[in-house]
Amino acid sequence: MSSFFTGSPKLSDLQILLSKSFTLPLLAYVSYLLFKDDSKPKSTLNNNSSSLSSSKKKKILESDEEKSSLNYDYSKMNVNPVDSSFKWQDTPPFKYRPFKNGEYKLVMGIQNIPLDEWLMVENTYLDYTNIKNGYVKDPNIVDHVIYLNDDCIDAAKEFYEASTQFMLKRYPQYFQIETKEDNIQYIHNLIRDDYIELNPEDVKPVKRLMTNLTQLLEEDVVILFPDPENYDTDEYILKGACFTFAAGFDPTTVFNTPLSNLHRPVPDYRTKLKSQMNKFFEKVKPGVLVRRHNWSIQTDNRLLILSGSKGKEGEATKSVNSNDLDFGREVFFRSERQTLTKLHRSKAMIFTIRAYLTSLRDIRDEGLGDQLVGGINGMQEILGIYKNRPKWGDAATDFLTYKTEGADKPWIKGFV
Repeated sequence: MSSFFTGSPKLSDLQILLSKSFTLPLLAYVSYLLFKDDSKPKSTLNNNSSSLSSSKKKKILESDEEKSSLNYDYSKMNVNPVDSSFKWQDTPPFKYRPFKNGEYKLVMGIQNIPLDEWLMVENTYLDYTNIKNGYVKDPNIVDHVIYLNDDCIDAAKEFYEASTQFMLKRYPQYFQIETKEDNIQYIHNLIRDDYIELNPEDVKPVKRLMTNLTQLLEEDVVILFPDPENYDTDEYILKGACFTFAAGFDPTTVFNTPLSNLHRPVPDYRTKLKSQMNKFFEKVKPGVLVRRHNWSIQTDNRLLILSGSKGKEGEATKSVNSNDLDFGREVFFRSERQTLTKLHRSKAMIFTIRAYLTSLRDIRDEGLGDQLVGGINGMQEILGIYKNRPKWGDAATDFLTYKTEGADKPWIKGFV
């Protein structure tokens, strides 16, 4: 075989080389080596390189997004002003009718909405903010409805900044910046004709960050964020609140406690909604805004109800007589427009609650009596007990189906 590799080839050598018995195995072996080299190492290297590149790009994008969020300037948020013809006193409350003629199940039921729909100004604005502001000036009520934990101050300042900038941008004809003789900038509320500080750093003492909101917003506000150092849970904790229109519970029982405590009386919350809520809070990105609704019926004209409106399983409940109720002034369909969003800098979750009271007479006049009766009857048993249906269910159904007109109580005026 030495003559094959060195020296001049002989004829016999060439004959051997060109013979099929030699060339075919040789070509097969060379092809195998080429295929092996081409398919395995290069493919693996290219795939690893591509994967590494995508991973790095994702981390870079997330890092840039985080930096942008931490430096977010709410004065530059993209909010469209209402039309110049908008008049608050001519804008009726939006008719939220989240009931349906069918089974009423407990679900999150959230939907994305544009930022322009975050905070509302309607023809109830002056009355509602007057009531809210009256609560926080009452020494017997204020500590039940206003709360600000020390570790929530930064988040409260951020929400104050976000909400004031929103109102300035969304309703410029009613909220304007003025500088007073103390060289501090204020927001002049032309509907109420009063002032609150523009810069949260100028608000002293800091608890006024929450009380000032009662002059600015019809909505109640709850601030939540995780606190794993002090709580053995990954749940969000209620750290700050302006809870002036609480419906059926004393807010002091939920201050500085996990979200599940706020929903503790709600049937099946821990088994059906808790994990969904926690996952949503964790994954939602800052600036995303979602909305959900909740509803019930109440037999008085109170916006703030600290106790007595919720039922308990196994508790005896006396039903009210439909002939003793004024369905235009005393019995109301209560709906809540709730929004959720995450702040950019602190990553705190902001939960707003806008309460609407619509008399059952108005609901019936809208032609929705049968639909609401279907919603009442469709409540799951345990949910109906929680919403106190045994108390008001028969009376409401009788009125909505024209079996009674109820009583006339003209001395009941407005909401309290």
